[in-house]
Amino acid sequence: MDGTIDIQATPPSAATPARAAFGPRVAVYVLLAVMAWAGLDLWGLGTAPFHTKGEPREALVVWEMTHGGGWILPRRNGEELPSKPPLFHWLGALTSDLHGATDEWSIRFPSAAFSLVSALCVLAAGTALWSPSAGLMSALVLMTTFEWARAATGARVDMTLTFGLQLAFLSLLFFLRTRAAGWLVPLYLGITLAVLGKGPVGVALPGLVALIMLTMARDFSPLRRMRLGAGALTVGILAGGWYVMALIEGGWQFFRKQVLAENVFTFLNSQDFGGGHRHAVTYLFGALLLGVLPWTLFVPGMAARLWRRRRELAHDDPRLYLLVWIAVVFGFYALAASKRSVYLLALYPALALLLGWWWDEQRRAPTEDRWLASALRCAGWVVMLVLAVVLTAVMLEALGAPVALTIQHWLPESARPFAPWVSDTVRAGRWPILGFLVAAVVSLWLCLWAARTEQWTGIFAGVFCTVTLLIMSVNQVILPGIARHASVRSFMDDARRLIGPADSLFFFRTFDYGAVFYWRGHIPSYDGPWPTGAPGFLLMQETEWQRIQPDGAGLYERVTFPNDDNLGDDGHLVLIRHVGER
Repeated sequence: MDGTIDIQATPPSAATPARAAFGPRVAVYVLLAVMAWAGLDLWGLGTAPFHTKGEPREALVVWEMTHGGGWILPRRNGEELPSKPPLFHWLGALTSDLHGATDEWSIRFPSAAFSLVSALCVLAAGTALWSPSAGLMSALVLMTTFEWARAATGARVDMTLTFGLQLAFLSLLFFLRTRAAGWLVPLYLGITLAVLGKGPVGVALPGLVALIMLTMARDFSPLRRMRLGAGALTVGILAGGWYVMALIEGGWQFFRKQVLAENVFTFLNSQDFGGGHRHAVTYLFGALLLGVLPWTLFVPGMAARLWRRRRELAHDDPRLYLLVWIAVVFGFYALAASKRSVYLLALYPALALLLGWWWDEQRRAPTEDRWLASALRCAGWVVMLVLAVVLTAVMLEALGAPVALTIQHWLPESARPFAPWVSDTVRAGRWPILGFLVAAVVSLWLCLWAARTEQWTGIFAGVFCTVTLLIMSVNQVILPGIARHASVRSFMDDARRLIGPADSLFFFRTFDYGAVFYWRGHIPSYDGPWPTGAPGFLLMQETEWQRIQPDGAGLYERVTFPNDDNLGDDGHLVLIRHVGER
């Protein structure tokens, strides 16, 4: 050793071939990855209306940007400061301007675009470290993990942060491998994007990985070549500049919400200062195992092979770097009192690369983990049984049998309202759903046949196709159908046609981000006495209306619409109007 860190690809049998030999194959693999992304993430991206709290909350920031609310610190509904830095919202606003509308598609597109670029970066990294096949498998694994597929089509900031961190992590890996100064540009760019995506965590996580890798190598000389001063200045100007402008505009309120609450209080297990989503460390383990599905089934095989080759994992091995990447991200969020499964998204590219390496090794030496093929067949037949039950239920529902309503009483109370929605969705989209399910069953059967003959390329193709078909059935039919019931889009469209001017509707003892977004304007809150002096039109919760209705008897009435899905649901909004308002 000459005192430098040289992260090499190992073992020799998986050495990178000459570019001229696999250049065309890489181009084909890139095309396959883009096609897979188009089917998984892009197709039907704007079909489902916003129906959760998180998406319209971020969408409102984008809406303010595209409607004169400013680009530094736009306030939701003209009042509430955003909770996250603005990179996602800037991109959503830019997409909306190019798209010609601030809608579900344009606001979700940045997440989908970052999913594609992340997958292509993983493909490139796997190709450079091992082989084009390892790169392709890594990219396809990444796109079809449960948590990644969900985040890639959501109007949330998580994919923005993840791409920035991934870019920084991969650039750091190849900088340590080559010492080429050119890798510092994407390294500091990735850190900047991560900071503008979600905050200082974009600096902390790459810094921890770099520190651990240098400590393990007992060599800190790369620090002299990393141009830390120039990097800090770049990140400070590009990302820190926004924080300075936001602090000037938002003052203490901004500092407390975005700096303290989002980056400090989340670590505190305190009712007064801690954030929400407080869980034990075991929660993250379970969230990771579920989030990586279906590829969780193959993690034991990958771990077993790494253990057998543990003596190869010197500090200059890329597999060790990927393990450190995973450990740092997981450990960082394990220390925080606030925990969500999506927080772990930044470790998924590293895990996908390790799984891609393992798959490539497995197809070269299929007899090394023969026990896994047997375990896969057992798990596959369980999944086949589940798919058969679901397929039968869908066929019966499509024929008019009230399957969903029949089992409604056995469901948890929180899930019971969804039963009629599922029934309507299945009946309306029965043919596409049946087509996806039948194709998934066939694909899974071919996977099981490949497992019986230990054809690992066929196993990979079968798992990938099965999962892709199931994801597409959810994205194209099931989620849009349920979302139309759960969303307030049609309700607010009807309200807007009835009321007219945007300044005549008020919230009363409630607030709903989706209602504001689909109202396409600001909705102020009325905090005065009831019923004397109340405005002509009010939005409130059904439970609140039932409680105060006697006081407003003869003065106010509930407005219903022909397709009002909120009827009978105490958790939804209702529209109340003065009886004199027509």
